[in-house]
Amino acid sequence: MLGLASVISPRSISACTRVSGPPVKVKTTFVVFVHDPSGKPLSRAEIRVNKFIRNPPHSELVASALTNKDGKAEIRGLHDNYSIAAMLNAVSSEIIQVDVYDDGSGVSGVSLTWPGGPITQIQNVSGILGEGSSSVPWVGALVELRGPSGEDEKKYTDSHGRFEFGEVAPGFYALHVKDPNAVETPARFPQLEGDVAIAVRKDAPNVELPPWGFVASSCGLSAYTSPNSMIIFSP
Repeated sequence: MLGLASVISPRSISACTRVSGPPVKVKTTFVVFVHDPSGKPLSRAEIRVNKFIRNPPHSELVASALTNKDGKAEIRGLHDNYSIAAMLNAVSSEIIQVDVYDDGSGVSGVSLTWPGGPITQIQNVSGILGEGSSSVPWVGALVELRGPSGEDEKKYTDSHGRFEFGEVAPGFYALHVKDPNAVETPARFPQLEGDVAIAVRKDAPNVELPPWGFVASSCGLSAYTSPNSMIIFSP
């Protein structure tokens, strides 16, 4: 049986959301399918349906549901425009936007890929973390390895910004990186924190994580691949 959406009390969240692709027109009752990049269904993922509020600009969580063993959850009872994402082990999927129509002319299902963002293929879960465009070694950063089955290992970068996990089974994970000493004040906002989606493969093109220089923005974690090129990881 599919998990039905539960309408909940509105809760404000960050208005800065990165949406993948154009809006998808859906029926008033539709199914959300959550899978990893290989297409494997993911159960117990929390579907989050958010509505953008223009004044003041922010998003509100209006409904949620959990995926079943087939990676699916049913959403019903909504009549507007929304953004949809799935959270699993504190890591977000990609984000899509849907338009719900009363006439029932839309599609009956949409899919979300977890983890969201660009997937970096590596052989070993190790590397050197840097800060900024010049990749200054990020010393004492907290690195958490998070997987779809609840894996959560923690390491801290050393005096050279290096971290290393032991043998990690092939699959899709997220590296959650964070400054554990950050002080939550307006002067330090936004925090240097976010997720890097990775695929662990023995034949991956990268032996370990590339030596990027991480930066913080109001839209999440980004990294300089060179002084003139940046990629965004976290929505």
